[in-house]
Amino acid sequence: MTNYAEFAIGDLFEAVNGRAKFIRDYMDTHAGPYPVYSASLVKPFGFVNEYEFEGRFLTWVMNGYGGRVQEVDGRFSANRDRGVLIPRPVIEDADLTYLRFAMEPQLVAAAVGRRVDGRLNEYTKIYPQTALEQVIRIPIDSMGNVDLDRMKAIGSKLRRIEASQVRLREVHETLARATSPFLCDPPTRTISLGDESFFRLSIGNRVLRSQHVADGVPVYSANARSPFGNVESSNLEDFTHPSLLWGIDGIFDWNLIPPGVQFATTDHCGRAEVLDSRLDPAYLLAYLRTTRNTYGFDRVFRASLRNMKANVEVTVPVDANGELSLSRQKELAVSFYRREEAQLTALASISDVLDSRMAVDL
Repeated sequence: MTNYAEFAIGDLFEAVNGRAKFIRDYMDTHAGPYPVYSASLVKPFGFVNEYEFEGRFLTWVMNGYGGRVQEVDGRFSANRDRGVLIPRPVIEDADLTYLRFAMEPQLVAAAVGRRVDGRLNEYTKIYPQTALEQVIRIPIDSMGNVDLDRMKAIGSKLRRIEASQVRLREVHETLARATSPFLCDPPTRTISLGDESFFRLSIGNRVLRSQHVADGVPVYSANARSPFGNVESSNLEDFTHPSLLWGIDGIFDWNLIPPGVQFATTDHCGRAEVLDSRLDPAYLLAYLRTTRNTYGFDRVFRASLRNMKANVEVTVPVDANGELSLSRQKELAVSFYRREEAQLTALASISDVLDSRMAVDL
């Protein structure tokens, strides 16, 4: 059984502020091979021809995602958004991975500022004095001394888990991008979205955030799968047909709104009304989602009305007489949504593992 004792970070480390001189203009005029770390944990702020630290150190974000801790190795510097922890003799040979996991939750909890779900647009900060006051748990031996061997053993386990998480994250990203080919055996018929006997295409009008209300009609914009907000009344008139929505700018994706449901669209959202009852809306949505990456729509090659009519087609099963087969469409749609549900379940399970926080007392 491992015994632990609590230590203030200041009893273990000296905190050094990054240098304010490392701004963009300075970096441009002093370019070199040595990284300068800032608020980002993804990559250095830039590279210069000098360095202020050499070796392996723990650093923490002071401004931005305040309290996030990173191990940095080599010759480097830090700017005013990053602090560097210099170990005192008692902890000089300690395992930095263990210490990173021990202190990051405490520093993040002590940071102050703007917090939001998912860390989107978060801006928190924690400066040296506050960081050094935080308390972490450290393994101790039977004599009450810091147990460096136990810290190293736990740190080794944490590194193996982190490596596994990296591989699992790659699997998650691959699975999230994966789309199974939509298999529709002959006989089939190909229908263009520009065929006005089957579809009526339109684009909405500009909607400002100042027009939003707490409760009202949902309005869709560039993200067709999630409402942009709510407005008092719709800018559309006819809701008798099913509507397939797509995002014109940004991520090209689809959504389905059943007939009789009121909604609104902005000028960043397209609408395809399904006019022919022989077309199953669920099948169309499945087919269009599966094939959406084949067109290359993005912010440059926009999914405009003209491009949609000219490029997007749907392959629809027909019966022995060449008539559109509603029953085959429904069967294929059910098969698609079963695969999609299995994919989403797998993604959720992986996300649960990735989102779980590892404890240092292993």
